[in-house]
Amino acid sequence: MSYVGRLAVMVSVALPVYFVFWMVFVGSFAAHELEIGIIATLLAAAGTAIIDVQYPSRFAPSLSESLSCWRLPWYFIRGACEILQVAALDFLGIRRAESLFVVVPFDTGKLHDERAIARRVLAVSYTTMTPNSVVLGINIAGRKMLVHQFERTASNQMTKSLGAQA
Repeated sequence: MSYVGRLAVMVSVALPVYFVFWMVFVGSFAAHELEIGIIATLLAAAGTAIIDVQYPSRFAPSLSESLSCWRLPWYFIRGACEILQVAALDFLGIRRAESLFVVVPFDTGKLHDERAIARRVLAVSYTTMTPNSVVLGINIAGRKMLVHQFERTASNQMTKSLGAQA
C-alpha cells in the first residue's frame, strides 16, 4: 500500500474513533457539542496525519508479542494484592514501603528496527498497566529499562518475553 493510501486509511479510522472519544469526554448529544466535536475530530485527525508525515510510525509487532497481553488480568490482580499488602504493612508500621527504582537489563534491539520498536512499546505499555510497576523509560544505548516498584519483584514472564532479562 502506498504511503498516501496508508495515510488515508489511518485518517478514516481515526475520525470515528476520535469522535467517539469526544462524545465520551463531553457526555452530551447537544447540537453545539456535536458541532464542536466534529471540528475537534477533524483537527485531531489532521494533527495525527501531520505527525505521521513528519515522524512515520514504525510499529510492527509479531502476533505472539501482541497477544502476550493475555497475562495482564492475572498480573493486575497480583499487583493490586502486592500494593495492598505493602500499604497495609506500611500503615501498621510493620515494614516501610520501599518505593524504589530498578534497572533491568533489556534486549532493546536496533534503534530503528520496526520489530524492536514494537517490543519496546509493548514492554513499556504492558508492564506499566500492572499496578505494581511503572516503566519510566528504556535506554537503548545502555540496553536497560528503568522501572519504579513499591516492593522489589522480579520481572514478570510477559515483560521477559518482550525483552527483559532479569
